[in-house]
Amino acid sequence: GHVEAASMDGADLRGADLRGANLRGADLRGADLRGADLYGANLYGADLCGADLRGANLRGAGKLIGDRPIIQISPIGSRSDFLTAYITDNGIFLKTGCFFGTVENFKSAIKNTHGDNIHAEEYTAALTLIETHVKIYTPKGE
Repeated sequence: GHVEAASMDGADLRGADLRGANLRGADLRGADLRGADLYGANLYGADLCGADLRGANLRGAGKLIGDRPIIQISPIGSRSDFLTAYITDNGIFLKTGCFFGTVENFKSAIKNTHGDNIHAEEYTAALTLIETHVKIYTPKGE
């Protein structure tokens, strides 16, 4: 499937087979992606504002690994939103508001958006918790 820069604003995609879909730059604001198969999907630059990814197969970012592959912190940040970390075999991926990306991408986004204000301080503390969680719950050798 190739869905390029499509608008799926608020779409009900529960359980959808989106394996290998090109969702680069797609408008997925508020989309219900619970249980969707996103194996190999390209989510680069996709707008995931308010999207529900619970139980989704994020093997596009990596295969979820460990005993507790998802940790969520809320309310956090300037929008009192959820910060969700997905622990995958390709590393940690974070989602909050419209942001979806790696820890390094997230650190850059914090710096660019918040500088060193209270939200930056809170997100930095959250990253410390997430990294501790990863250390505890990710099996050795993965």
